[in-house]
Amino acid sequence: MDGVLLIVGEALVAYQRDLGTDGLGPVDFTGPWASGAPAITSYVAARLGVETYFVGGIGADEHGQELRRRLSAAGVHLDQLHVDPALPTATAHITYRGPDRREFVFNVAATAANAVRDVADLPERASWVHLSGSALIFGEPLASTALAAFERARRAGARTSVDPNVRPEALTDELRLALIDAVRRADVLLPSEGELEVLGLDAAELLAAGAIICTTLGRDGAEVRDPQGSVTKLPAIKVRAVDTDGAGDSFAGGFVAAALNGADPVTAALAGLTAAARAVVVDGPMTVEFDSSTLGEYR
Repeated sequence: MDGVLLIVGEALVAYQRDLGTDGLGPVDFTGPWASGAPAITSYVAARLGVETYFVGGIGADEHGQELRRRLSAAGVHLDQLHVDPALPTATAHITYRGPDRREFVFNVAATAANAVRDVADLPERASWVHLSGSALIFGEPLASTALAAFERARRAGARTSVDPNVRPEALTDELRLALIDAVRRADVLLPSEGELEVLGLDAAELLAAGAIICTTLGRDGAEVRDPQGSVTKLPAIKVRAVDTDGAGDSFAGGFVAAALNGADPVTAALAGLTAAARAVVVDGPMTVEFDSSTLGEYR
């Protein structure tokens, strides 16, 4: 497989518990699970055979070691992984209340996750750069570093994808406008249902500008729209989900891996759905152990 994928963003460890719809489920958190939207996408793409570089920040603690272990096991290049001995690794506590409701408590302030400044020459070496909007809510300098890497890679000729993956109210006005600008410049958009509208963006205008939009619809699958007016709806792969944390990020990893391997957008979306389905049947968003053979039918 040709091509180099660059992703700059947050890495964290997650603790999870499922209280059930009635709130009477188990109350103990499980974990720590290696997580963080950009890290998950990096993990999946690398598992699928893409030469993937992840730039993020971790502490010199056990949480950081867990992240390094999981990313390294997938084959992610960590040349520019920033390890800060003075700051802890970021954490999140996730509470499920039934299949459709999740509550997040993040501990990211004054952590190593946002202390990321240097990406070396990776943007100029990348064939594809992927930006997750979640990286922008973690603060500076990570937000500016991720945006600058995206723009440098784009100007150097890399293909670009953006998963908005963020609540606009969690962004400063400046960073919200920067995310909107990145979305408008991207070749491929991977929003979840309703995200573009929440950002005040018109899908028709983005399509007219040449973007491919692949919208994830949760249990309803995905919809692919292209600038030529084609709309293709793809059903989700039916599985018994164990842990849906990171499903959209796993989809992004599968989509980008297939696209870098020459797949058209619909075929890449099928690869994304396959990656997501495989990821949610195991505990933890970065534990699935598929490999490049998974992409066999999506080449």
